[in-house]
Amino acid sequence: MLFNTSSNSRDNRYGKYNKFAWILGEPEIGDKVWIGAFTLIDALHNKLTIGRGTDISSGAQILTHSTVRRAISERRYGEVESAPTEIGEFCFIGTHATILMGAKIGHHSVIAAGAVVPQFMKIPPHSLVAGVPAKITGSSKKLLKEVENESISITIPALNEEKNVEKVVGEATEAVSKLTKDFEILLVDDGSTDATGKIIDALAGKNKKHTRVIHHKRNKGFTGAMKSCLYNAKKHLVFLAPSDGQFNFTQLKSFVDAIRGYDMAIGYKEKHKEGPVRLLGSWAIYSLYKTLFNIPIKEISTVFMWRRRVIESIKIESEDRGAMFLYEFFFKALGKKYKYVEVPISWRSRRAGKAKGRGLKNIIKTLEGMIRLWWKVKLNKSG
Repeated sequence: MLFNTSSNSRDNRYGKYNKFAWILGEPEIGDKVWIGAFTLIDALHNKLTIGRGTDISSGAQILTHSTVRRAISERRYGEVESAPTEIGEFCFIGTHATILMGAKIGHHSVIAAGAVVPQFMKIPPHSLVAGVPAKITGSSKKLLKEVENESISITIPALNEEKNVEKVVGEATEAVSKLTKDFEILLVDDGSTDATGKIIDALAGKNKKHTRVIHHKRNKGFTGAMKSCLYNAKKHLVFLAPSDGQFNFTQLKSFVDAIRGYDMAIGYKEKHKEGPVRLLGSWAIYSLYKTLFNIPIKEISTVFMWRRRVIESIKIESEDRGAMFLYEFFFKALGKKYKYVEVPISWRSRRAGKAKGRGLKNIIKTLEGMIRLWWKVKLNKSG
C-alpha cells in the first residue's frame, strides 16, 4: 500500500502524482497520467490498468474489489470479491466519479463528475458517461468539434543538395501519404548555388496540392532556414527533417505515434555516422548547452516534430546566420513547460554531397551564440 502523504513510504515510485492521492497495490499506470488529490487508486486485490494520457480528477475512486456480499451475509460469505478494472488511453474521469470493480472503459471516454460506473460495465471508446448508475449519454467526439484535426507539415531545408533532394522529397511524400491525406511538403531553398532550387520547383509543379517552396535569394544560414521552415508551416503537426538523405522517412510514423499526449517529439540517433571532427564539435556544443541551461534532452539533432501552437508561442531572437535556433527554441519551450518525448532514430550515411554546419567557424559561432543567450538569461533573472 502506498499513501503519498507519508514521508516514510516504503515505495516512492508514485511520488510524481498528487501527494494526497492513495495508490494501493501495483497498478499499471501509463505515461502522462494525472491523478488529483484524495483519489483512491485500488489495485490491492486485482489488476488495475490506467492508459497513458488519462486525467483522473480529485476525489475519484477506481476499485478492483467489493466487500458488499461479505458484509450483508454477516460473513457467511467470507471472501473479498475482486475483478480486474481497465481504463483506456486519454480518458477523463470527473470529480468524485466511482469506477467499480471489473469495469472496462474504452479509450478517449469521459466519465462525468459524480458518476458511478457499475461492476463489469463495458464502455466503448469515445463514450460520454454520466449518472448513478452510469449510462452512456453520447460520444466524446462532439467535444472535439472546435479542436483542429490532426494534419502534418513536412518541412525540409536544403542547401546545395541537388543529388539528394528529389529522392528525399519522394520518400517524405510516400511516408506521410500513408498516415494522412491532410499534409503538405514545405521545401526551403536556402540560397543554393547548384540546381537544388530548380529541382524543388519542378517537384512542386508536379504536386501543387501538397508541395510548397520558399526560396532565399541568398543563404540565410541555419537559423534563417529553420525560421522559414517552421513559421511558414500550416498544418497541426510540424515535422523537420534534413534534405541530405540520412533520415529514413519510414520512421515518420514513430513520431506521429509518440507525440500523442505530448507537445514535442524529439529525435535522437541510436548510432552516429559522422566523422570524428563533426562528432567532437557536436559533443562540445551540446555539453556546453546542457551545462549552461540544465537541459535534459539527449541530443539536439535535426529531426523533430512539434505541434504548431508550440512553434507559434516562441519568439526566436538568435541571428539568422548562426546555428542557435534549436538550442534557443528548446530552452524556451521547456521554460513554458511544454511536454516532450524522445524518439530513437536510425541514421544513414550521406549518399552524396558535402555535410554542412559543423565546420570550425560554425562551431565557434554557435558557442558564442550560446554564451550570449546564457548571459541574457542570467541578466533577466538578476533583473
